[in-house]
Amino acid sequence: MSTHLLAAFGAGNVGRGFVGELFEASGWKVVFVDVDIDLVRTLNSAASYLLETVSNAGTSRRTVEGIAAVHALDREAVDALVTRADLVTTSVGARALPHVAGALASGLRARWDAGGAALDVLLCENLHGAAGAFRDLLKENSPPDLHERLDVQVGLAETSIGRMIPSTTGHTSGADPSRTLVRVEPYRILPFDARALRGPLPQVECLEPVSDVDFTLYTDRKLFVHNLGHCVCAYLGDLHGTEFIWQSIALPDVRHVTQATMTESLAALAGAFGVTPLPLLEHSDDLLARFSNRALRDTNERVGRDPERKMAPGDRFLGAYALAVRTGAPRGFLSLATALGAHRLAVEPGWNRRRALAHVWRCAREVGATDEDISLLASQTESLSHGWDWAEQMRLIDASTSSSPPSSP
Repeated sequence: MSTHLLAAFGAGNVGRGFVGELFEASGWKVVFVDVDIDLVRTLNSAASYLLETVSNAGTSRRTVEGIAAVHALDREAVDALVTRADLVTTSVGARALPHVAGALASGLRARWDAGGAALDVLLCENLHGAAGAFRDLLKENSPPDLHERLDVQVGLAETSIGRMIPSTTGHTSGADPSRTLVRVEPYRILPFDARALRGPLPQVECLEPVSDVDFTLYTDRKLFVHNLGHCVCAYLGDLHGTEFIWQSIALPDVRHVTQATMTESLAALAGAFGVTPLPLLEHSDDLLARFSNRALRDTNERVGRDPERKMAPGDRFLGAYALAVRTGAPRGFLSLATALGAHRLAVEPGWNRRRALAHVWRCAREVGATDEDISLLASQTESLSHGWDWAEQMRLIDASTSSSPPSSP
């Protein structure tokens, strides 16, 4: 039986640390497409890379073998790869997706000219609405007479990237695979929207097809529970003077606020999608344990960087807050999380406290926040301007009408 071929756009943290590892472990041939010529040369020279799985229980290392790579600007090589591929993945980040769309559109034309069949693409991106956005990009890079064929023969399936991969070591040209080593946590489940596929389900261990619920539940869960909780932990850790996420989550008040924020968010998700909250609660508990991974050495700085993006309407802070307002879910801790985000945003270049608060209050009003909601936000941000006062913040939430009284940490 012939080996299945994966064309993996993006050989960075997610590409090597998640996608490549899963598919190679299930017997697929993995060929990366990347813009970094040194990385491409190194992967081709070694035909492998090292992957370390780290946890509080210890570290294991294995070699991901049979790897190849092509340069993203080598159009002929990319076209040939897409023509032969059984599946495509992207893990390049939102800013690079337009470039991938151009390369993939060209490859699809070559594939169809050669009589190739339908092709599915797993979008391994932390981007809301990735499938719709990427389909539009493909059409922008294709003649109008191919648009219908794109809809019929190209499946675009969103995924939920849950594995934490904090950093990748530097790489240079040469055959030493340690130069492309990537460190990851043990978690390796990759849910994807199976209803979006045009071809058969990929037979890959830990690649989890989802077809019984709107996949938006999974992408929202990632953003509004995992990403939000992670960032709240980081911002509170900064206020306490810690460096690493594991240090932050070990503090009782940080853990309590992080957990309560995620619980309010998952309650809003359960209400919005009409699902039982128990699996969401179990997922939240698992995340708290994973945040405690010392060996991963994930930092507050990495998790909390780019607050302007994180505080955009619809992103983790304001998106979760808006969902709670819309569903009528408790939101005292989500309000505190939003206040923490505004506090962090205020020190970014081009921002100040007044502008950050105006942004938050405007967004809150636009999603239907009440006068009481705005008053709580204002009180929470005012308290934060004087430093972190756990007792005062709990008093404010306790006194509000939008959340149940908190317990002690």
